[in-house]
Amino acid sequence: MKILVINGDCIEVNSSANLCHLAYIKGLLAAGHEVTLLSADGRDYVCDPSMTIPKEVQCYTYYGVSLYEKFALLKKNAGTNKVTAGSDRKVSSLASFKRKAVKNLKKAVLNTYGIHGIYAKFVRKAMRFRSEEVFDCVLSLSTPVTSHLLAYKLISKGHVKCCHWVQLWEDPWYSDAYGFNTVPRVFKEERRILKYAEHICYVSPLTLAKQKKLFPEAGSKMFWAPVPAYYTESEARPGVVIPGRFGYFGAYYPSARNLAPFYEAAVKTGVEVNICGDPHSLFSANEKMHIHPRLKLDELRPIEQKTDVLVFLCNRQGGQIPGKIYQYAATSKTILFILDGTDEEKKVLRDFFEPYERFIFCDNTVEDISSAIRKILTGDLGCVKNRPLTAFEPAAIINRILEEGMCSRNDK
Repeated sequence: MKILVINGDCIEVNSSANLCHLAYIKGLLAAGHEVTLLSADGRDYVCDPSMTIPKEVQCYTYYGVSLYEKFALLKKNAGTNKVTAGSDRKVSSLASFKRKAVKNLKKAVLNTYGIHGIYAKFVRKAMRFRSEEVFDCVLSLSTPVTSHLLAYKLISKGHVKCCHWVQLWEDPWYSDAYGFNTVPRVFKEERRILKYAEHICYVSPLTLAKQKKLFPEAGSKMFWAPVPAYYTESEARPGVVIPGRFGYFGAYYPSARNLAPFYEAAVKTGVEVNICGDPHSLFSANEKMHIHPRLKLDELRPIEQKTDVLVFLCNRQGGQIPGKIYQYAATSKTILFILDGTDEEKKVLRDFFEPYERFIFCDNTVEDISSAIRKILTGDLGCVKNRPLTAFEPAAIINRILEEGMCSRNDK
């Protein structure tokens, strides 16, 4: 089949969202589909050499870097003025004034873009895209949400012809995990975009249930499918595993994920840990606790390869399942699955993942995590088997999405 993938970001930038995007694209190719990609031009972005789009994909890119993003560089330069304790106070005041001025100017510029922010310019540029192909399916991928808006405009204006269209939401907008977007205008715009959809796919059963309650008029269009694994274990670089070394790899902003209980439990039990992600200044490092900022994939993978136990932490709220759990399931390493959220949410997650007999579960408390760590160190894994799962391979996931997204709503 001919599939058009639409995404409003530069997919070659290293981010968890873009790892998902590449996994979907690889899944389409592995399933034998012909893929066309419409996305943002990589100029002015910091691209990761390991985030390469497969050569079989026909790519169309549009340059949409906004004035707001250019001001971000101006702010960075303004903030590099180092002021020592003995510096003149006038210099310090001037530097402070510049930083505040640039911050206020950026805020004023951002307000001019409207609800879709910096991606609005990309949408205007990408509306030049036209194709005479009749695509079997269009997949619009968020993040950013603007991808769905662009898909709607291209289809409604006849620039793109297709048989089916699936909005794939890796994160909801109004009810995102960080709580940044809980304002009425975001809710209104999300409702408008969902109204346009033919089919809507989420990546968590919890998110699906929540979205059906928030937007009941679009509920019949909604379904969910897991995130595909980013890469298989055979694709990872070989390395020597260090027994008993734990690793947490991902963001852990306290508003979304509470990593503090794991940190305390690791210190209490004396295990060696690598924590890679932001905010890397939250915890203190010591001889066994190694703290790293967010790393590029080619820097991260050697650390992952030496890790014996992969640590997965659920979000505090929102129902989203961090995509790393599916990647971890594709390895043969032990996985510590730390549950968080309400009792009902934890039950739903456990009921889905437990039958795979692949994960060591615990609640997000120092006591429960410490107990799980001790069991892992003694080899007390119960029925859990450390072997790669095939259920989350990209081709299997993408076929599930297409099967659901290409049927009539009356057939459900």
